Amino acid sequence: MSRLFESFGDDADEAQIRVGSPLPGEPEPEPGAEADAFGEADLGAHEPPALLDDDADPAPAVARPASLSLHDEAAATVPAEVAVPSPYDIPDFAKDAKDLDTYDDAKRRYERQQMASAETAIQTSFAQKRDQLQREIKNGRTFEDERRATALVTTRAYANAYPIHVDKRGVNPPGFWENLFSFGRAGRLYRAAFLAAEALDQLRTAMRKREEQLGALDDQLKRAIYLKEESIKKAMETEAGLNEFHERPEIKPLFGRIEKVRKERAEFAKRLERGQVSDEEQRDRAMSEQKLVPAELPIMGAVIAKVARFGNLSYFQLRDLERMESLLSYDPRLDSLRNCVFDVYSVAGTVAAKLKRNDNGTAFRVADHFKACWRNQDKAEELYSQHRSALREDRGLAPMPPRNDSEAEIVERLANLAALVDGGQGRQFSDQPAPQQGAQTG
Repeated sequence: MSRLFESFGDDADEAQIRVGSPLPGEPEPEPGAEADAFGEADLGAHEPPALLDDDADPAPAVARPASLSLHDEAAATVPAEVAVPSPYDIPDFAKDAKDLDTYDDAKRRYERQQMASAETAIQTSFAQKRDQLQREIKNGRTFEDERRATALVTTRAYANAYPIHVDKRGVNPPGFWENLFSFGRAGRLYRAAFLAAEALDQLRTAMRKREEQLGALDDQLKRAIYLKEESIKKAMETEAGLNEFHERPEIKPLFGRIEKVRKERAEFAKRLERGQVSDEEQRDRAMSEQKLVPAELPIMGAVIAKVARFGNLSYFQLRDLERMESLLSYDPRLDSLRNCVFDVYSVAGTVAAKLKRNDNGTAFRVADHFKACWRNQDKAEELYSQHRSALREDRGLAPMPPRNDSEAEIVERLANLAALVDGGQGRQFSDQPAPQQGAQTG
């Protein structure tokens, strides 16, 4: 038993595992086997047929790590409990964006509440005006019947006595002698008929005005509501209006966080303008803000969306078919892949890269990538046109050292694929499928 425990003790020899050893079940390479062009032993004779097919389906996609840093390899290999802290603070852009959205939503809700209250008050006021006008019109119609009857009686009495002074235009005054010989009766009949007709005309004029006011009331209501909404919006842009909104108990703590975010952004802009922001901090802030991650296997259906530059640091910004974007250290050898769609994956422990194909074997073009990522075809065509116009920008820059061995392997495989695709023929600006479209490196 003592020997058994000694075999598992601290002094036991550790198992010597060769780096890059084949996966379980994979045959060991022959001792004299020559390495291929990519520095790996030729295992083609022992690989299953499915792994030798250029169009073989790659290994199942695995979840990408949630890392948002591109620090050097030494920092990346340090365990989490002893990781070197970052020399600068990167804001939590996701939380800040959530607070900004919450603030904007609260501000919109407050404006809508103010507008709804004002609109209710305006509608109540106009409803009272409408009721008052309708009552006046109703009462006027009652008086109109009475005054019409009075005017009819007086006009008939004057017409019976002096028919020559009554016509379709109304009543006319009697002559001097007619009034004199009738001892003033002709004048009294005329005044009674004239006043009754005048009162009837005034009532009808007043009723027409009320009816016009009632008809224009709806338009006035719409205009009053519009003007009130505009005044509320302008009031929210003033300092007094904003202070009133910010003093609300549910807004005050949120506004405090918003003020801190704005202050941090303003300070960063000032430091950036003064040249006090390192290239690494610019990169890490952009990665956090744009939700970028370091490029990791597998990379399926990806295109080089653009070259992201942070001072002297340059990276290829890759985008896959799920619209996930990642950063890959820039290498000028990959420039010819900027108008290609490619896959990078690991098969049986070997990293491979190839140009993507459709299910029917035809070439999967960059335009197809944009159509797959954006269902709105107009938007896809617009973005693809912008991508085409930027193909010749940011080329031939200084290469960036890979952040670790995994990224170096990806870059090397893509560089070999780029050499096959370009072939020295300058085909990188053409959407026509190249003769080596089905080429695979690995």
